[in-house]
Amino acid sequence: MNVIKSKNYIIQYVIYTYLLFGLLLFTLGGIATVIFHGTPLVMRWLIAITAWTSTYVLLLMFKKIYPDSTVRFFYKKAFNVKLNFRLLITTTIIQTIIFVSSVYMISIHRNVTIINLLDLSFSTIMSALFFTLIQGPAGEESGWRGYLLPEIEKKIGIVKSSLVVSLIWSFWHAPIWFLDTGYHGIVLIKYITVFVICITSLGFIIGICFHICKNLFIPIWIHFLFNFFGETYISSKVELVAWYALFYFIVAIGFFLWHKRVGILSNK
Repeated sequence: MNVIKSKNYIIQYVIYTYLLFGLLLFTLGGIATVIFHGTPLVMRWLIAITAWTSTYVLLLMFKKIYPDSTVRFFYKKAFNVKLNFRLLITTTIIQTIIFVSSVYMISIHRNVTIINLLDLSFSTIMSALFFTLIQGPAGEESGWRGYLLPEIEKKIGIVKSSLVVSLIWSFWHAPIWFLDTGYHGIVLIKYITVFVICITSLGFIIGICFHICKNLFIPIWIHFLFNFFGETYISSKVELVAWYALFYFIVAIGFFLWHKRVGILSNK
C-alpha cells in the first residue's frame, strides 16, 4: 500500500509542477505584459518567481509526502552531508571548459572574436549573479533533486532515475520554448531538440554527482554555473545550446562510465 501511495505522490508532484508552472507563466506573464509593459527587468522577475514552481509544489504537498517530518528537517538533511570539494572543483572546471569551448566554436564559425560574443561588463556580471542565485539553482533543486530524484532512485536506481528526472525537468521548460525564444519553424524545432539533449545531459550529470555527495549544494552549484555562464553570452541562443548539447552529452557519457566503473570496483 505504501509503494502505491508513494508512486501516486510522484506522479501528482510532476503533474502539479507542470500545471502550476504553465499557470504562473500565463497569468503573471499577462500581468507583466499588460500592466508593467513587459520590460526586461519585469520579465527577469517573472522568470525568478516562476522558477520556484517545483519548490512551491513540494512545500504545498510536504505534509502529504513526509507526514512524519518537517520542512526544517528536510533542508537540514539536504545540506548536512560534508561537501565533496574535489567534485565541486572538477565539475566547475568541466563546465568552464564546456562554455569556453562552445563560445570558441561559435566564434570560429562566425569569424569573430570570443569577446564579441560575451558581455562581461560589471553591471551584467552583477545582474547575472543576483538573478541566477534567486532563479533556477535555488528555486528548482529542492524539488527536482531534493525530493523527486531520491524517490525515483529508490525504485529504479540512480542511472535510470537521473535520466527520468532529467527528461521531466527538460520538458518542464516547454512553455519557455514558445514564449521566450522568439524562434519559429525549423529553427524552433532545432532549438527544442538541442535543448532537450543539453538539459537531459546536464540533469544526468547533476544526478550522478548528487548520488556521490548527498548535499543539495552540489546540484545547486552545477545548475548555477550553467545558468550564470549563459547570462554572459549575448549572441544566438540556439548556437550556444547546440554546442552545449554536444559537449554535455559527451560529459554525461563520461560520468555514466565513471559511475559504472566505481560501482564495479566497490563491489570487488
